[in-house]
Amino acid sequence: QVVANAKAFARALKNAGLQVEGDPALGYTETHQVLLRVGYTRGPGVARRLEENNIVVNYQALPDDEGFTASSGLRMGVQEMTRFGMKEKDFAELAGIMAEAILKERPVKEEVTRFRSRFLQMHYCLPEEKARPLIQELLGVVI
Repeated sequence: QVVANAKAFARALKNAGLQVEGDPALGYTETHQVLLRVGYTRGPGVARRLEENNIVVNYQALPDDEGFTASSGLRMGVQEMTRFGMKEKDFAELAGIMAEAILKERPVKEEVTRFRSRFLQMHYCLPEEKARPLIQELLGVVI
């Protein structure tokens, strides 16, 4: 699911008008990460603007940047939000929100908060009702 989400996210970002790094024939990525090119030296500023809108990404120097201080890229991982239940269609929706913030510099904080509130339950892990007895057994205590 993680790689499928990353590919869907990358395609949606591209369709929204952003410059996605990677091979389009491979869906831009074969991992949990998606890279965007946002413009020479613009990575840190765009990352900061996204963080102010509750979207956390890392700015990243891309191979043709002369160094980290000239970062033109953003690096995003989809694994955490996949664990909170996001699927391909949800990452497509997030891509649209991000495009508004990046390309139009539109404030999206409230929209992001509403969007994120739909994904509060952890997935792909041991449910609490199964984990509790195991923890009790391991610790030898009642919790």
